[in-house]
Amino acid sequence: MKPSQTISRAELYRLVWAEPLTRLAERFGVSDVGLRKICQRHDIPLPPQGYRQRAQAGRAQPPAPLPRAGEQEMIDLPALAVASEFATDLMDRVYGPLIEAESRPDRRIEAPPHVDPKHPIAKRILKALKAAVPDMYGAVVYDGPEPFRVRVPPSSISRAARLIDALAQACDARGLEIRTRDGPKGQSGIMIAGEAECLALEEASQRKVHWSTDAEKARTRRLGYSTAPMYDFVPSGVMTVQISTATYRDGVRSLWKDGKTRRVEDCLNEVMAGLYRSSHSAAIKQRKSELRQQRADEENARRELLREERLAALEQLEELEAQTDAWSRARRLRAFIAAYDVANRGADGHLAQDASAWIDQALRHADRIDPLTPTPVSALDYAEADLRPISVWQIPDD
Repeated sequence: MKPSQTISRAELYRLVWAEPLTRLAERFGVSDVGLRKICQRHDIPLPPQGYRQRAQAGRAQPPAPLPRAGEQEMIDLPALAVASEFATDLMDRVYGPLIEAESRPDRRIEAPPHVDPKHPIAKRILKALKAAVPDMYGAVVYDGPEPFRVRVPPSSISRAARLIDALAQACDARGLEIRTRDGPKGQSGIMIAGEAECLALEEASQRKVHWSTDAEKARTRRLGYSTAPMYDFVPSGVMTVQISTATYRDGVRSLWKDGKTRRVEDCLNEVMAGLYRSSHSAAIKQRKSELRQQRADEENARRELLREERLAALEQLEELEAQTDAWSRARRLRAFIAAYDVANRGADGHLAQDASAWIDQALRHADRIDPLTPTPVSALDYAEADLRPISVWQIPDD
């Protein structure tokens, strides 16, 4: 865990306008979403979208003024877990340069209107969308082998195809492989450092109350009931581009849509940067999964040793208790044998021969039971198989 940090409100305001939020968040050991919430909580204005791109293009705008600038307020940043060495190294070595490159003017992705798609994937999707039948909401859907899922009204088919064409050509220009499910590897996705990312384009429909036409009213009067729909679904005019594989990845922006001042065509470089961040997040998740599995294997191995140690201790305890019981039995037997000896001696101290033989046999039994005494040969050593009666047919001929 990273220790908690304290920073002045004015200093944090200066930093968020001087550095990209993602880089600053990494320095503080928090997510960029978490840092954004901290700034909003303390009334610190943040740079608008496209601020750094405009600055690099020579059209920098002045930072928004800090409200209540005279107040000396200190902010405690939460002590969140620091990104692992693996995540930091991967960002610095692989993803960081790729994300930074997307903000350069010469890497800008264009999707000009009224231009036919050139990329084969965009052409196939355009052909499939034109041949598709609208669903009950008035939208056509493409969910084929390519890593681009589309759901748009027929009036937006060309626009969706141009967006896919721009993104697919950008992937080719950046050396990113686009795999399809019907390819040799059977995996669909934009491959980034071994991670497959997918995109979804959608223009949602708006539901409006249906007003019956004269023909529908006449039909209602004739039939006695209405067959007209309750609602009409019309295009919303708001296109969205989503990284469908990043929907549940914390700290990764996965959705861009038309706004009042920007359309998704102006956000395609941000989409590419989002693909890189999503891939980075997936790689971290995979690495964490591997580390958890490794720690689980190590813990299970440790527990297996403990189980073996406990089993050996239990076996030793059982053997100890059994030997203690046997030793106690042997002592009781010897005590009884000694008493038997005394009881069977005559007045002259002489012991009869049969009593002496019995005592010798009994002492051998006691020695046999005693774990601390070498076991003498006894009739009890005979195996049961050697004592069982046999048939005449088991006797071999001479």
